[in-house]
Amino acid sequence: MLDVLKQRADRYRDLGKQIEDPAVYGNNKLFAEYQRERGMLREQAEAYAAIIALQAQIAGSEEILKDPAADSEMKELAEAELGELKERYDRLYAQAQDMILLDDEDDARDVILEIRGAEGGDEATLFARELIENYARWCAHRGFKLEVLDEVESEAGGLKNGTYRIKGDQVWKAFKYEGGGHRVQRVPVTETQGRIHTSLATVAVLPEMEDVKIEIKESDLDVTAARSGGPGGQNVNKTSSRCQMRHLPSGLFVDCQATPSFHKNRDEALRILKSKLYQMEKEKRDREQAAKRGVQVGSGGRGDKIRTYNFPQDRCTDHRSKESFPLQKVMAGDIDPLIESCRKWEKEEKLKALSAQTA
Repeated sequence: MLDVLKQRADRYRDLGKQIEDPAVYGNNKLFAEYQRERGMLREQAEAYAAIIALQAQIAGSEEILKDPAADSEMKELAEAELGELKERYDRLYAQAQDMILLDDEDDARDVILEIRGAEGGDEATLFARELIENYARWCAHRGFKLEVLDEVESEAGGLKNGTYRIKGDQVWKAFKYEGGGHRVQRVPVTETQGRIHTSLATVAVLPEMEDVKIEIKESDLDVTAARSGGPGGQNVNKTSSRCQMRHLPSGLFVDCQATPSFHKNRDEALRILKSKLYQMEKEKRDREQAAKRGVQVGSGGRGDKIRTYNFPQDRCTDHRSKESFPLQKVMAGDIDPLIESCRKWEKEEKLKALSAQTA
């Protein structure tokens, strides 16, 4: 593990030198790429430096204990310090292990988030609206910025589907476990007999990609302009500013009405499409790697039911970690404990696979 950390610390240092090169900081795309990679490696580089420093301190304390010339008081102090140093070392080693096992090349990327009311009619769209409002609370708590790119409301005031950009430090690392089906069990406001209904909202989480990553041929795109819908200014339903884009080879579809400008919406739609294509390839690669290693990791696809929100029992259960949390706290934006349980689950799965490979 220390060899891997050292390699990443060396890369972090090299990137620090490269971004000072005029040829790099004069190239916006390359500069952003290096900055993103350096941001992803920062914690691991700092962990490696701290581990090396602790190793030196532990060796110094052990040297005093072995030194016949050292008096008893000095040895007593060294022994007490050694115990504290080893505890710190074990904690830091475990944290570094998490960084390596749970490392994701996209951790430092911003995110495109798609939410859709799925099974359950109006109740599903109402819960989809609650989900994005809850993510907004979580973003405010974490210091992330949430931008609305597209929203289509249901007649009941819920969310049929919505597309959002979330920007900030380590956004993908925070949101990557949210992709999948979010099942809700509760009595809808329209239910007169008090019966509990089960509905589903789906979430897709995509790492936002820069233009340098994905190449798309213009001939592979079917692009149409449409009139925007929903609340807005006087021209919202009079001008064809909405961009609807289909990628013919894959069949992927993007609908964007983020701005009053069709050309700006087209640029946004293209960025979203590139993120979707990248995520498709990433999920395929992750499934192949997981199959080879025997790791049980969900794809984050809309078909995977990852979580149940049980309102009558005030319980939110994640089906991967098998852990439950107070629903009221979760719906107040306190999602971090859920994410930590997912990280713990993923680490355990990967450790099982490593143990099976070395057995």
